[in-house]
Order: sequence, then C-alpha cells, then structure tokens
Amino acid sequence: MLVAGQLVMAALLWLAALLCLPAAINGRRRLLFWFLAVFALTMTVQPAPVYDVVDAALGGGNITFFAYHAAAIVAVALLNGIVQEATSDDGITRSRRRASIVIVTVIVGVQALLFFGSDWRFTDDYDRLVFNRWDYAVYASTTWFALAYFSVSVAVACLADLPRQRRRVTRVSLVFVALGCLGVLVFALVSIVNATLLSLDQGSGFTRESRGIYFTALITAPICLAVGLGLTTVVDGAASAWRNARDRVLLWRITPLWERLIADSPELSIETPSTRLRLAFGREPGARLYRRYVEVRDSLLLHPRDATTVERDLLDAVERQTHADRAVTGPRRLAPAGTGGESSTEASRTPHTTRLRGPKP
Repeated sequence: MLVAGQLVMAALLWLAALLCLPAAINGRRRLLFWFLAVFALTMTVQPAPVYDVVDAALGGGNITFFAYHAAAIVAVALLNGIVQEATSDDGITRSRRRASIVIVTVIVGVQALLFFGSDWRFTDDYDRLVFNRWDYAVYASTTWFALAYFSVSVAVACLADLPRQRRRVTRVSLVFVALGCLGVLVFALVSIVNATLLSLDQGSGFTRESRGIYFTALITAPICLAVGLGLTTVVDGAASAWRNARDRVLLWRITPLWERLIADSPELSIETPSTRLRLAFGREPGARLYRRYVEVRDSLLLHPRDATTVERDLLDAVERQTHADRAVTGPRRLAPAGTGGESSTEASRTPHTTRLRGPKP
C-alpha cells in the first residue's frame, strides 16, 4: 500500500513537471519546474522496487541512497526559493538566494565526503544500521536538519503572507503548503529523535506510535505540498480553458454577422476572413473575438440598421465575455428593432480607444 501510494505520487509529480515544462522553456516558472522535477525524482527512487532497479543501473553501492538525500535537500531549498520569491514584495533577495545555495552546497558536500569515504554505504539495510557510527549519524542528521530548517522557513513565509491574500484559492494553497511543511518538520524531528535513541541504546527504536507518526508525515507531506503548489495553477488553468472555449464558441457565432457587416464596409476591418476550422482551433480566440466585436459595433455606427433579438443577445453575450476583466458600469445594449436612430446611439458607446478608424459618414 505504501509503495503504491509513493508510485502514484511520483507519477503525479512527473505529470505536473511535464505540464510546467513549456512555461519553463519560455522563461516562466522555472523554479517551479525544477522543484517539481527534483521532488518527483526524490519520490520516484524511494519505493524499494524502483530503488533496487535504479541502484543496479548506477553500479550498486547504494549510490541511489546518496542521490535520494541530496535530491530531498535540493527540493526543499527550491521550494523555499519559490515561496520566498512569491511572498516578498521585491522577490527573493540576492543574499538570501546565495545563502540557500551555500547551505545546500555545504550540506551535500559534507554528505558526499561521509558517504563515499565510508564502508557503511554497502549495507543492505539502512534501517538497522548501527547509529553508534558517528559518520552515519552525522550524514543522516544533516538531511533531517536541512529539511527542518527549510520547512520552517517556508511555513513562516506562507503564514505571514496569508493575511495579505484576497483570493480564497490562494489562501487555501498557502495553508496546504504550510501543512506540508509541518509534515516535513514532523518527519525530520521523529527521525532525529529515533536516531538519538538508537545511538544511546541499540535496542531502542521506533515505537508503534512514533512509527505511525513517521509514516503519516511521510505520506501526507508530499501530498499537501503537491496540492498547495498546484491548486492555484489548476484552478486558473481550468478557468482559462473554460474562457478559451467560450471565446471560440462566441467567435464561431459572431462570424456570420461580422462577415455580412464588413462586406459593406471592409475598410473597418484589419482581419481577413478565416475558415471555420481556424476559428475552432486557431490561436488567441479572445483577441480575435474582441476585434470582431468592435468591428461589428463600428459597422453598426456607420450603417445603422435594426438589430434582431438574436443579434442583440449575441452581442450582449460577446460584450460580457470580452469585458469580463474591464471596469464597466453595465452591459451596453443595442436598441430593439423599430427604435430607429437609437440603435446607432447605443452602438457609439463603445470606448473610443477600441474604435477602428474609418471614413466618416
């Protein structure tokens, strides 16, 4: 059950990293991509079946054990950088970034010296490794202290930023990240206490209660971190996808009206007619919808005509869609059929900054 949960979590993290890759290539969310990739690597090599395969591929000697510890330290350092940059008004400072790099480099360097300079790395069971070996005790403790330090740093930054956030989804995300950091801290503290007890008494070790706390923290911490880091992105992505789909539907519906009106005043349009396939799958449907909406309005201003109920409802729907993020007092409606000149008066309320210039009537 534990192995299955770890594998599922690793698969979700790799999927998240893959989805974040295009943005990272374009220069955005690079820290998030590297955190997800390193965190996914950490979770991937943890299950015993994967560990054995990877270690055999690396030549044995439990090199995967060293890679796992190093990746965990780098992951929490990247998480700390992400949160500090997001919660600070001026972003993460150069001195703080340099301090994080120095801390990670020193810890991983010390671990490399202790790991490759010892013989205990060839053991087949690290859980039963004698903790009276000072080099192994130092090696293991450095990872736990690094996890504890960075988890506290991230949790404090999240909780400090919580009152300043107005979006509910952002506040929920910060709470999940803080809970994940609490899980990492509990995992580190239980590990340190267990190591201390073993170093004092070789017959001691995990009790039933401490083992339950240990594995609960081990499972819940990555889940909470993954939810906290991905929730806002998923919600915003879903909203963007819904808006994009709505743009395409309205673009498809307004195009016949746009084609009829622009045929009478082609000088108003900066667009060329497109195939229906391009309307359905072309890029930037929102921008094209807004341009066609403005051109329809301008055409109605220059060539007043009665609007049918269907046309009025369609233009109202497009206006609500294209002005969703703009400060407007309310929908501007075309006058109903039969009101004559009032139709052109209402159409002229389109903001002048959006009006395309054409010959005056």
